[in-house]
Amino acid sequence: MKISRSRIALLAFFCGTSLLNADILMLKNGTKVEGTILEQNDQGVKMKYRLTPKIMDEKVFPMTEIDKVIKQTPQEVEVVDLRKVLPTADLMKADEYEQLIQDRLRPFVNKYPGTPEAKEVEDIIAKLQEEKTMVSNGQIKLEGKWLSVKESKAESFNIEAYRIIQSMRAKAARQDFSAALRDFDRLVSPPPAYRGSTYYVQAIPEVMTILDKWTSVLDKMSSEQPQLDQARKEGLKKLQEPELSKTKNAINDELNKWRAAYEAERRQKLRWTEPYKYDLPSIQNAQKEAVQERTRLQNMDLEAAKQVAEQFTNCYRKIGEGDYMAGASAFERIQSLSNNMEYRDIVFDIRNRLLKLHQELSRAIASGATATAGSSAIGGTSGSGVDSRVAQILAEAGATTPAAATPAASGQTAAAGAMTAAAQPAAAQQAAAQAAPAQQAAAPAARPMAAQVAQQPAYQQPVPPMPMPAVMPPQEEESNLQLYIIIGMGLVIAALGVAFLKQKKA
Repeated sequence: MKISRSRIALLAFFCGTSLLNADILMLKNGTKVEGTILEQNDQGVKMKYRLTPKIMDEKVFPMTEIDKVIKQTPQEVEVVDLRKVLPTADLMKADEYEQLIQDRLRPFVNKYPGTPEAKEVEDIIAKLQEEKTMVSNGQIKLEGKWLSVKESKAESFNIEAYRIIQSMRAKAARQDFSAALRDFDRLVSPPPAYRGSTYYVQAIPEVMTILDKWTSVLDKMSSEQPQLDQARKEGLKKLQEPELSKTKNAINDELNKWRAAYEAERRQKLRWTEPYKYDLPSIQNAQKEAVQERTRLQNMDLEAAKQVAEQFTNCYRKIGEGDYMAGASAFERIQSLSNNMEYRDIVFDIRNRLLKLHQELSRAIASGATATAGSSAIGGTSGSGVDSRVAQILAEAGATTPAAATPAASGQTAAAGAMTAAAQPAAAQQAAAQAAPAQQAAAPAARPMAAQVAQQPAYQQPVPPMPMPAVMPPQEEESNLQLYIIIGMGLVIAALGVAFLKQKKA
């Protein structure tokens, strides 16, 4: 079986780490030396230890200088890394907990049963099992804090943005700066993406640091490119056939593969493409791209952007909770930002989500479902003035939605068709709130109209205003109405029969 060099290096690293941490010498001057004891007698201890991070050394420490010799068992060495499992990472899934338990912790317990270290690891497993159950029940750990099921739903928009930030940080940690920058682009593209999240603004200082590191890599590539290119040319001159042809073919294959991938990414308008170390134009293009992005971010007013993002996040949070009235109130405070080209896509996205929530709650009320605490206000039980004002704002915003912004959010066509259902005049709502019998009588006609709203095409002329019922009318009243209809039809049929008989006698 073929073993890669990276695996061999990894095994050597872990083996070396275990050896170095196996034994400890506590010297009388307070120094602690960690390594592997090679020999020990009455005169002293010969130990292999790390003199510098890259240099190993062997030395005999006289017993007169040693205060204590600590020889660690294998389990004492191995448990050090397992302790790092806690605290767990954010946003872990249930299967990730199980994999951690089965792949790393359970084998240790089976290998060292009955030891104090095995008991310690058992306690870690119990903690992970507890967290796994919480995750399976819908809870989420975000920035070290556990969110309830309700909080998780409220923060669903922010959670997705945070996942992208996590991915960006992981790639930056392994020096994959171009991939990390592409993750940052996922926060803004396609618009509105997650620019309405507070995590977008929080990530900007980190991104500027990543850009600095990426620029340093590119600068080094740019300075080395002429020497690399010259060295390759000189190397080719020294080769004879058939090695010369083979080498040239290999160089061309490598170049063609890179160029095909590079041009495909450019056609897709993807940023942060990997330059080729022998291709100076691609390196210079990457440098230009990095400088432009850093300048753009540097010119941002982060404090102002943070305040605006907090308002957007509040809207997303209320919509995530299913609280239409609170979401409508929050939208009313930010709807003027639709005049700002920088924020227009975000405002339209929030509006569409709010309209979608309005439709869902309207259907729930029309079908007789019990309204949630957050949605009760949609029927006019509280805050009807705010509802009517915001509904009017939503209708006006829909009438002025630019064509370019329409595809920004999924389901926008249906939302535009639902605009008329949301635009309820204040007078109609006040009348509905003051006259319950009239409101109940209007409900049967309102329900089929609500069902037709979702089928209306975008930018259709408004239908007559539809007041939302505060509560579902009793089923008994519907039965009475049906009875009246049947009686009326019977009378009509009887009258037609009498008229037919009179005509026949005549």
